[in-house]
Amino acid sequence: MIRLRWLVLALIALPFVEFAAFWWVAEHIGFLTALVAVVATSFLGVAILKGGAKLLFTQMAVGRVVLLNAQAARSGMLTAFAGLLLAIPGFVTDVIAVLLLLPAFRALLFGHRAEPARRHAPAQPGVVDLDPRDWHDDTNAGQPGHSGQHHPGPRRIDGR
Repeated sequence: MIRLRWLVLALIALPFVEFAAFWWVAEHIGFLTALVAVVATSFLGVAILKGGAKLLFTQMAVGRVVLLNAQAARSGMLTAFAGLLLAIPGFVTDVIAVLLLLPAFRALLFGHRAEPARRHAPAQPGVVDLDPRDWHDDTNAGQPGHSGQHHPGPRRIDGR
């Protein structure tokens, strides 16, 4: 019951806090810029909500049975909630929404360690990393007993 009381008080205070935050931001970046930012983030929030709903309805229309584990379900719900917060005009809700979209904050929120970003090892000098479809092996080209065309080098990159 106490949590519900705090939630109701927070919802009552939210418009006043948003109004104060808007004027503070407007003093620093200008009224028109602040207004455009609020409208733009509201459209972004609606787009996030529409994108999530469209994906869900598309999967349902195709007939896919979507089984989600707890982490995937939580991630989808947090993204939808962040979209809802972005759709609400105001900077305070926008800051909360952006935090909810950050994987590191989500991990902190739920007590999980955030996985560090993976880095790929830099390529060695003189090495070109190609997709297997972009090259073929002609090592035996031009040797006796090998049928095929003779190419100028042991390997040739197609389409270049």
